[in-house]
Amino acid sequence: MSEFQFSGRHVVADVYDIAPEAINDASLIMRSLEAGIRRSGATVCGSQMKHFEPSGFTVLYLLSESHVSVHTYPEERSLFFDAFTCGEKCRPELIIEELVAALGDCERHVQILDRGEEPGVTRTDFGVIQLAG
Repeated sequence: MSEFQFSGRHVVADVYDIAPEAINDASLIMRSLEAGIRRSGATVCGSQMKHFEPSGFTVLYLLSESHVSVHTYPEERSLFFDAFTCGEKCRPELIIEELVAALGDCERHVQILDRGEEPGVTRTDFGVIQLAG
């Protein structure tokens, strides 16, 4: 068997009803993503951020294992989240847990897709991120 497996986990989330002070706080969002990336076991290679006028931003983290991105829509009090990690060593679902915890009370729809050599199962997994509050 190869040292590298053609497998991974893809986590996508739509997050709604975010408090205005949280959705507009780029440093809060980035700190929570970085904490989640560390907690997940992934390694950051670099990041890129783009601010938009009049508001909103996109941030992309390049990981040794793949990527994490967030696209904010402050006027909608919402954001899109995407994380993919190759292999089985990382847990990208922990990244969205950290983000949601930092954002406070909000609505979210999270999907997890296991990809690669093993047949994947698509599921909606609210149990992973149910947080008090």
